[in-house]
Amino acid sequence: MSSISADKLFIARILKGSIAVLTPDGKAQREIALKGKEPSNLAFGGKDGKTIFVTQRQGGFVESFRTDQEGREYCLQRTDC
Repeated sequence: MSSISADKLFIARILKGSIAVLTPDGKAQREIALKGKEPSNLAFGGKDGKTIFVTQRQGGFVESFRTDQEGREYCLQRTDC
């Protein structure tokens, strides 16, 4: 699954254990390593929308990390974005 920030696409890479970050033209910008090896989905949240929560298929847990921009889902809930 994937989620969008202002100018980036975040994609959960199951079995690779990472989140790929793509630019608007589809080029890989970076890879974010996770503790779990089977990320199944991700969503932006937290107080400022800059925390990414990642569900892990194996083990049934959620891990999180911070990013520099809020995600689209968070921004759509606000009126000032």
